[in-house]
Amino acid sequence: MNVTVRMLVGMACVFRALDTANAQETAAVDTHVIARTATDEGAYHYVQVFQQRGKWIYPDVGYVDFNNSDEYREVWVAAGGILLETTHLTVIGEGHITKALGPASDGALYLQPWMLAAYNLSPRLGGELVYFPYLPLNEAGRVQHVLERTKLEYDFGHVKLGGGYAGYRFGDGDWKSKPFVTATIKAGPIGAIEFWLQRLPGNHVTVQVRYAKTVRQAP
Repeated sequence: MNVTVRMLVGMACVFRALDTANAQETAAVDTHVIARTATDEGAYHYVQVFQQRGKWIYPDVGYVDFNNSDEYREVWVAAGGILLETTHLTVIGEGHITKALGPASDGALYLQPWMLAAYNLSPRLGGELVYFPYLPLNEAGRVQHVLERTKLEYDFGHVKLGGGYAGYRFGDGDWKSKPFVTATIKAGPIGAIEFWLQRLPGNHVTVQVRYAKTVRQAP
């Protein structure tokens, strides 16, 4: 049994254990669908679906490709939960098993300890921080660090406006900064549509479109 299969079997066991632990709970199940894309420099396609059951998050599955190319893609499976929940701060942690695909991937396999911190400074002012490293599970992988976003937004009601910073480091290379400004349209039952205007290394500019939708299933 190869490493990838062992990891997937291990994640299946985690999901089963979580189901057993959650069997007596009556919390609603929230299914989250996230889709993202970007233009020109920094182009990518991203799809993620995960479910939250009370404080548990599982399963979490997703796909991403980069630069409109079939040369390199990633898929993942994950599970986790809420580590801290207060009036002003919520911290969520997950463990991702990420598999690289495509001719340029060399079959790399990674563990990604993924963290999100959501903070509310006031009823209308808040933001998020998302960070995860790539920790290689085979010789093909390279250590990477991703600050996917740290942002601060003001909620005007149907629209949120703000700005933030993202960054990336591959191996021993230099840290690459990617600041952005953001606007989010809250479209009720349709979901939320977020636009980023982001500056990339080399003084390139890209526009990201991020869509999020949550469907609740009553207990």
